[in-house]
Amino acid sequence: MNAVGWMDQSRTKLKLTGYFLYESVPDKVAYKDWFEKLELPDTFVSWFTVTELHVWMLMVRYMAEDIATAITDKNKYIKADGHFVRNCIIEALWADVANKIKLLEGANPVIARKQVSELSEQFQAALIAYDEGLSDDKILAAAIWRRFYSLSEDVNAENIERIVHYVRHQLSLLDKVPSEDLKFKPNIVWLSILDH
Repeated sequence: MNAVGWMDQSRTKLKLTGYFLYESVPDKVAYKDWFEKLELPDTFVSWFTVTELHVWMLMVRYMAEDIATAITDKNKYIKADGHFVRNCIIEALWADVANKIKLLEGANPVIARKQVSELSEQFQAALIAYDEGLSDDKILAAAIWRRFYSLSEDVNAENIERIVHYVRHQLSLLDKVPSEDLKFKPNIVWLSILDH
């Protein structure tokens, strides 16, 4: 099929990589620890917010792959594999959201579609806010407060600080993963929020 152009195996492998990366989040992140340690309610929205943060960190790492390729191959056409994997991670997230909504008892499909649309808008805004916080802990802390605690009346500032430290340590760990280890079925290690 590849010989006649029906299937681009490299893109198929990259798509699988994106899905495997996404699966590392629900499979390896200890959500219960996040809810308990950070005083978050055990709800769909809290699950999504924690997942969203981890997806963003994966996206940051994969976008760095495109930047590194562009720097080393200045005079060549750059095939944006990092962008493609990033998009596949997001695709996997929304597929998981759709599956989880189907499992919610009594979920009205019309209301669910509206809420997913709102989540999508919040997700896009969160990505921008987190990106702005990459270089400044205060900006990152503000973004985390908006996503995790803006609706809470009594917020423990130590929880926000704990998440900022977690993000910095996790991004540092992801940055150390060699490019060749990011291909096909990467083994992503997620740190424990209890250690931060």
